[in-house]
Amino acid sequence: MKTIVVLGTGVAAAAVIRQTMKSTVLPRHDIKMVVVSPSTHFLWPIAMPRAIVPGQLADDKVLYALQPTFAEYPAGKFEFVLGTASALDPDVKRVQVALGGDEGATRDVAYDVLVIATGAASRDDMPWKPLDTTESTVAKLRSVQKQIEDAETIVVAGGGITGVETVGELGYEYSRTGRKKVYFVHADALPLASPVMESVRKQTRAELAKLKVQIVPSTKVTKVTASGADTVLELTAANGKTTTLKTQAYIPALGVVPNTAFVPARMLNAGGYVKQTTALQTEDHEDIFVIGDAGSLEGNRAAMADAQAKHLIEALPLHLDGKTLPEYKPATKDMFGITLGRGRGTGQVGSFKIFSILIWYVKGRFLGTDYADHLAAGKRTLTTKFE
Repeated sequence: MKTIVVLGTGVAAAAVIRQTMKSTVLPRHDIKMVVVSPSTHFLWPIAMPRAIVPGQLADDKVLYALQPTFAEYPAGKFEFVLGTASALDPDVKRVQVALGGDEGATRDVAYDVLVIATGAASRDDMPWKPLDTTESTVAKLRSVQKQIEDAETIVVAGGGITGVETVGELGYEYSRTGRKKVYFVHADALPLASPVMESVRKQTRAELAKLKVQIVPSTKVTKVTASGADTVLELTAANGKTTTLKTQAYIPALGVVPNTAFVPARMLNAGGYVKQTTALQTEDHEDIFVIGDAGSLEGNRAAMADAQAKHLIEALPLHLDGKTLPEYKPATKDMFGITLGRGRGTGQVGSFKIFSILIWYVKGRFLGTDYADHLAAGKRTLTTKFE
């Protein structure tokens, strides 16, 4: 019997798991699937900038249990392993898994086909992405919410989309009405960065200013020091000048690192991402596929993970039957939809700027929480519903 092993249960993996089970594993007697993940729940990352604001989103709008979906599959055809991939030996087709809940215990999982969809982790132990376990993710979310609730001054650091959307949510909730002071520290002269158009970046700055966010551009947080209930931030401007800023809630959004420590170094690029071909396979091992944030082919965005997942759903059965795989074509247009609080937004498609009302209608109203449960169950991707 052939074994498909999927590492990960996030945005990239969810639909691949369910649709491959339905179309390929269950109808055939010679295939089974093993899914490995350290989390018992699917985390919906798009909604996390709003979820950290106390009272805005219940846990069940951002965290969805995997067990009800996995319970639909017969034990002889499907297995879920709670643990973290700790080593990969592609020459013998085995993944070592550090088992969750049993310190020091490991298990070797053999595969015929491996799908690496392990995603990425926040650089600053923030719940923008899943932490080590669902329990630790929930604990960190609670901690951040409590800091924000108790704070007089909140500082968000990081000028990417997550930082912008987070400070927009906090500005909408607090600074526009004077309830709390909200600061936004980012390294460039404008929020966001290329390939986001300058007009979109300027609109982002203007909208945040309307929310009375105190914007600190061309500046980095270079030191973080706890001082009783406060956190003292050392800020270093582009000209080298340093200042300090005191806060009770420091919210870093400084990017991600790929969850690929288990992959042999020869299979990674300089940034630690698994090197992918345009068939979404690794360069030297045609039995290993990579999708989502762990791969090198495209950036760390949900839309790209979504597109790669849809491609693999069609390509994987062909691979199992020894047929030629279609080529995956990375996106040629840059697309961004950026929420700025609960009432405004901005974005672009290629070189065209998108109206705020459209971003609000498509994304800002619910941040995908109106369909995330179906995505978590693998019944749809961001853009495609399945039977």
